[in-house]
Amino acid sequence: MNSFLRMLAYAGIGLAMYPAIVLADEDKGESKSEMAAKNRHAAPTPAQIDEHATLAALLERSFADAWSIEKAARVEGVIVQVETESDGDTHVVLAPPGEEKNTARWVIAEITKASRAHHKDLASAKLKDLRGRKVAVTGWLYYEPDAESEDPRGTRWEIHPVTSIAVL
Repeated sequence: MNSFLRMLAYAGIGLAMYPAIVLADEDKGESKSEMAAKNRHAAPTPAQIDEHATLAALLERSFADAWSIEKAARVEGVIVQVETESDGDTHVVLAPPGEEKNTARWVIAEITKASRAHHKDLASAKLKDLRGRKVAVTGWLYYEPDAESEDPRGTRWEIHPVTSIAVL
C-alpha cells in the first residue's frame, strides 16, 4: 500500500478508506515475485517460450505447478470475449475452435496497462474487432491465485501479460 495512505490511516484521517485500500492491494495474496511476474512488459525471447504450453495443454494440465511462471507461451485460439476490467487491464478470452460456448474450455489472456503502453497494437478497441477470429497470443505464463474469480474459465493458468496477438 502507498505509504502516504498508510500514514493517513494510522493518523485516523483515512480510517474509513483503509480496509478498502488494504483489500485492493492484498485481495489475491500475491507475493512480490508474483506481482512482478504479472507486470512484465518485455516480450519473451524464443528460448523463453515453452513449446509444450498450448491452449489444449493449459486446459489439460491446469494444476498450480503444471507450468512455470518463468516461461512464456504462444497459444492459438478463437477470441470469445474482450472486456476491460475495473483495474484498466483487458481480459481476452480464448477458446479452442468450435468450443467457444463451453466456458470450461476458456483461457484468459490478460493485457495490462503497462503492456498496452509498450505494445500499441494491443489497444482494447482494436481487440474487440477480433472477436470470433482465430489468433496466436504470445505472453508470459501466470497462475491466477484467486480461486474465487468471477471470470468463467477452464484453468487458472493465464497468458499474463500478453505481449502480442496475431490474426491467423
